[in-house]
Formats: sequence, C-alpha cells, structure tokens
Amino acid sequence: MLLFRYSALTFNGHRIHYDRRHATGPEGHPGLVVHGPMQATLLFLMAADLRGAPPARFSFRSLSPLFDDAPVLLNAAGGAVGPMRLWTARPDGPVAMQAQADW
Repeated sequence: MLLFRYSALTFNGHRIHYDRRHATGPEGHPGLVVHGPMQATLLFLMAADLRGAPPARFSFRSLSPLFDDAPVLLNAAGGAVGPMRLWTARPDGPVAMQAQADW
C-alpha cells in the first residue's frame, strides 16, 4: 500500500510500483519496484529521527533495484556527531540505495 500511496503523492503513474501483475508479467520484475526516491525519503526520516533534527544536507545514490518480494532493511552508521552514512538493502544484500546526511 505504501508504494501505491507514494506513487500517487509523487504523481508517478508507472504501474511497476503498484500493479503486481504488470510488474511481474510484461515488465518481468520479481515483484513491485520500490521507488528510489521513497527509499531516500525513508533514509532521510530515519536520519532525522536518530539525530533529533533534520539534516542540513542529504545526498543519495541508487545502486541497484529493490523489489517488494523480500524484506527491506534501513541501515545507518555514524556517531552522535559528524556525517551519517545510510543505506537500504535486502537482508542478503546488495546495497540498493546509499545516502549521506550532514548536520
């Protein structure tokens, strides 16, 4: 449901994000494609929650596709100060989205 809502919110009408039959049939994906920008949004929100304030700078880069047919992990590394490294991945990898947050 989150993929459908994010698609609507961002005016992204591509069916690979909300129509499983289309995504796995004609498009040939193993499941629904998880939005890169949605992953970045989730990482941004996690960074803000971990530090108690939104980052002043946030950069992200997609490295590999992510599908809804397996759990998605949100990860963060970094101390209480300085930049924070964040990434999304399946439990067995690879990294799908990498990001850096700075305050």
